[in-house]
Amino acid sequence: MSKGSFGTPKHKGGLGRRHTSVAVIQHNVQYSYLRTAKITFYVVLAVVGLFAAVISTYYLHPLAAVPIGLVAGTIVGGLVAAVIAIWPVLRAIWWWLPEITFALLLVDGWVYLQDWTNPIITGVIYASIIAACGLIPFLRRYVLALAWCLIVRHRLRVCFASFLSADRHGHLPFIGVAKPIPVGERVWLWLRPGLSLEQLESQLGRIAVACWAASVTVTKARTSNAAVIYLDIKRRDVLGGLVGSPLTEELPTDVPAIIRPVPTLPAQLDLADVPDVDDTDPTERPAKKTGRAPAVNGTPAKTTPDNPDLDWI
Repeated sequence: MSKGSFGTPKHKGGLGRRHTSVAVIQHNVQYSYLRTAKITFYVVLAVVGLFAAVISTYYLHPLAAVPIGLVAGTIVGGLVAAVIAIWPVLRAIWWWLPEITFALLLVDGWVYLQDWTNPIITGVIYASIIAACGLIPFLRRYVLALAWCLIVRHRLRVCFASFLSADRHGHLPFIGVAKPIPVGERVWLWLRPGLSLEQLESQLGRIAVACWAASVTVTKARTSNAAVIYLDIKRRDVLGGLVGSPLTEELPTDVPAIIRPVPTLPAQLDLADVPDVDDTDPTERPAKKTGRAPAVNGTPAKTTPDNPDLDWI
């Protein structure tokens, strides 16, 4: 009997079926930042410690300046290394910052209303806001546009983590602010080394599928920096719909219609008035003789040249 049991990766069915998922903080990214933080700590310790020790020698004995330099370098290096080490966490917080802010606003608003009113009035106020956002057309469209902006940022993160990784460590581009546009959403991106605009253009179809959109276009946000780009997520075609023009309402309606006469066109060609021309002529025309005239008494006669410039010959 095999050592593998049901639910292990050896069995393709049941609970053991493998599936791919994208973690918020991947292990290779976390290891890369920890390694960078360690290197940065020693570099900052050496640089800051040396500068602090040199500056301290002007006020203290050199033997007392060395510990001060070590302490200053350790503190500054530790702070910088800590920021680098927790950068994946800060980046995850940035990804979820709109949702976190919205949740905090809801909780703070509820607590504030609870201090001034009872829970029933608070619930009525919240229900009224939700009903207004769902029933009023322009509010509903605006809320849906903002919701799609939040969804697109997470879908792009899945795209970059799945099939658009910049380097072997899995560093993702910086996904900036997403804003609604008439055709969908526009997302600001800062690409990392290893990922270019041409590589994104070759994967636009897969990005559109991942973002649940009709199509995706990419353009440069700055002409001086190729790393800053715009991704336009298109969900609708605003140019394909019928737009009523206000110019038709300004046309005068009391002007009588002008009826132009339609000319009659000939249905067939009539040749009754055209006379027939007879090309046959009973009189024969003499043939035109070329060359010189016949000679009289054996001497050829002089001929008049056709060219007047040759009269002197």
